[in-house]
Amino acid sequence: MSQNLRKKAATRASRRASNNAGPTLASILALGTPLSSRHNTDEEDVWSETSADTFDSSASTGSRAEDIILEEGDRWEDEVLQSIDNLEEKRTSIREDALAKLIRLLSRKYTANILYSRRDTLLDMLNRSVKKDKSYKENKLAVKVMSLLFVTLGEGQESMYHDVLSLLKYTITNSVSMEVKKSCIKTLALACFISGSQAEALELMNFFVEIIITNGKSVNAINDGATLTGALNAYGLLYAGLWGDSKKVAGMAREEFERVMPAHIKQLESSTMEVRVASGENIALMFETLGISKGIDSAEGWGQELDDESDEGYFDYNEMGRLTQLLSTLATDSNRRRGKAERKVQRSAFRDILKTVEEGDQVQEKLRFKKQTIYFSTWAKIIELNAFRDALAEGLHVHFLENELLQDLFNFVPPRPVAVNQGSRPNSAMSFHTAGSDTDSSIASKKAKDKKIKNRKKHSKRRGDFLEVG
Repeated sequence: MSQNLRKKAATRASRRASNNAGPTLASILALGTPLSSRHNTDEEDVWSETSADTFDSSASTGSRAEDIILEEGDRWEDEVLQSIDNLEEKRTSIREDALAKLIRLLSRKYTANILYSRRDTLLDMLNRSVKKDKSYKENKLAVKVMSLLFVTLGEGQESMYHDVLSLLKYTITNSVSMEVKKSCIKTLALACFISGSQAEALELMNFFVEIIITNGKSVNAINDGATLTGALNAYGLLYAGLWGDSKKVAGMAREEFERVMPAHIKQLESSTMEVRVASGENIALMFETLGISKGIDSAEGWGQELDDESDEGYFDYNEMGRLTQLLSTLATDSNRRRGKAERKVQRSAFRDILKTVEEGDQVQEKLRFKKQTIYFSTWAKIIELNAFRDALAEGLHVHFLENELLQDLFNFVPPRPVAVNQGSRPNSAMSFHTAGSDTDSSIASKKAKDKKIKNRKKHSKRRGDFLEVG
């Protein structure tokens, strides 16, 4: 094809993409809340390392023509399969390009119907890439794909979690690269959140707490901000999964609070802004979960006053004065030694944190795409959302619409899907069992899905076109 023909083809593809563009990253990220401005993922680092597969995170229509063509028809499925095959190549650069392409495809497409039958093969290849000691880039990309594999396949992958647990913990402890350590921490926490048991979550929390208490020394990352931030975020995600929102708050949650609060307060004085914010958010999560500032024992009545005679389950914190003074200082910090942008992000974050700790006020974040706006009104749900947003980046809206894991977790009811034509090829695991014909299994699957959607509607609070979570 001549150069002119290539340009014309690219122009036509770009025009088609502009006319049919779906939600962009800008339209789906949280709007109008302090949290949205400070929870930036490190996806820019991943994309910048992928050369030919770099994706413009600022606009969905700015991709190269090849990326746009890839979205049309079924070719993207072939690209997934080819990328998996390329992980067996001997050249490191080929494996890295394949991993980068898998990150883009698995985040922007719901690929469960492809990955289910290839799960073990793909996981084995990813494990091998994590073990490679010649390329930290390959290590980091492989760990990223691993997290997307857990998100795509959803719950019930206990054996897969057991397969990666030891390897990821070993890599966190022994890798020379701090970025690889952080990537492994995030993936391990998300994998446990999705597929681990309560006992496994508690055990892993101890691993992360040791990192926090020792300032990273336990994993050979003394005072490394990236590692500490990852450990704090990972701990918060598992705490939210065990005890957040309306889950029954056990005495174990209170014991855990008393055990980890000294370490969290210490990290509020860290020289790294991300560490300070992550520590503060965990504190707000624990205060919200235990209802400390208002004497409320669950998030259901969070922010409401209790009668003097109704103090059952009340849990006090003896260091409240010192804590609120420290949080207030961070919320009004004007230290010129910090950059202007850093001060702005920190003040915004700690204003919300201080309101929760001191007054019991709710925090709120929202996602908006298409004609729906989803509100997240607890720290637990916001922390869980941020973990998935970090993993999926531009593809978050795709998985909200098609991935039952996110729909169940956030009680999200997607818009009614367009009917699949007879004989057409389904594009996701959700449509795979019901497309084509009304067999007994497809009818049973449809009834089960309708029941799950009915339950989500029952437990979700709707205001017109708004859905409130938390």
